[in-house]
Amino acid sequence: MAKQMEDIGLDAAEDLQILSGDFAVTENTPCHQQQLLLNNKGDFKERPTVCVGVFSYIDDENYRGLIRAVNIEFTRDGMEVGRIDIQADGTVVSDAVYK
Repeated sequence: MAKQMEDIGLDAAEDLQILSGDFAVTENTPCHQQQLLLNNKGDFKERPTVCVGVFSYIDDENYRGLIRAVNIEFTRDGMEVGRIDIQADGTVVSDAVYK
């Protein structure tokens, strides 16, 4: 059964969400996925080997390397990956949830 990943909430601009003067706790799986996709390896000094760095794949004609990298990083972060696709417009779509 998939569990929801609750964490301190971030808004669309990645600023902390504040409700009634306190941090908002929200389901953050999409936010965690976005962070893993957009950041490069080495961006987080606590865990320098995590992240995909999706922009480094822009000129790569073989999209399978990107799909493999996303699968590895999502799995390493504790997600159960059902499927990962790349749409014609370049959007990464995943069916991944935390275990």
